[in-house]
Amino acid sequence: MNSEQTRNFQDRLECELLTVRQALLNELKQSSQKFSGELAELLEQSLPSEWLDIAAKHINPQQYPDFQRLLKLEAALCQIDIGQFGYCCDCETQLDIKDLTADPTIQRCHNCSEKSHQT
Repeated sequence: MNSEQTRNFQDRLECELLTVRQALLNELKQSSQKFSGELAELLEQSLPSEWLDIAAKHINPQQYPDFQRLLKLEAALCQIDIGQFGYCCDCETQLDIKDLTADPTIQRCHNCSEKSHQT
């Protein structure tokens, strides 16, 4: 993958990250549970870089699909920062560009993904 492709993926990930952060805030604000509104306020007062740590302490990630997506987006952006984006996290082979285009947050190649689902 060349640097222009990586930059395009980074732009796409950052754009989606903003959208997912807002969706998570909206989800929390619309919840009938008191702690959700309080968490939304806390997140709004915090730096975006602190959101994962804060939210993970206060919510069950399984209940919030937007939080799950936020985790994946942050991981993909971190991989770009360290030069590992586009490589399988298990076997380090280059991921298929078609797969990354479909979902730039994927972490595993087809073989390793199948193995991880078997365990």
